[in-house]
Amino acid sequence: MNPHDQFEFDEREWQAQERARLEARNPGATPSGDPMVARYRKLSHALRTPMADALPDDFAANVARLAQAGVVVDAPLDAPDAALERKLTNLFVGIFAIAAVVVAAMYGSQWLPPILDLLHLDSSVAVNWALALAACVGATWATEQLRRHKATTHAA
Repeated sequence: MNPHDQFEFDEREWQAQERARLEARNPGATPSGDPMVARYRKLSHALRTPMADALPDDFAANVARLAQAGVVVDAPLDAPDAALERKLTNLFVGIFAIAAVVVAAMYGSQWLPPILDLLHLDSSVAVNWALALAACVGATWATEQLRRHKATTHAA
């Protein structure tokens, strides 16, 4: 099945689009009197015309000057409050962590032995893996805190 058979093809409209495209490419051409060609010529001209720059010419220079001066530009009024979002995220992560510890304490005796049997691990090996995981998480957290501290002290 030819994919063009699915759509209705209007030869007159196609020819009007082609004439408009050719007329738009050749500005010295005499425009045809067909109103359909005139509409498509406007469309073709609009598509060929580059969009105007939305930024002023000295935008980069202004931003560089502000950055060098250390000026903090206020966020727009509709921008979310980043500090509040950070605090809420930390609060929810803390609540989730407490809930995970409570669930593990309440139901751990039911799901931990089958998992250990499935993995063929005895409890001492599981404890060692848990300690290794905790050490990795702790090391990651500590290095992030150190990186943030260095960034704030060197930025000032």
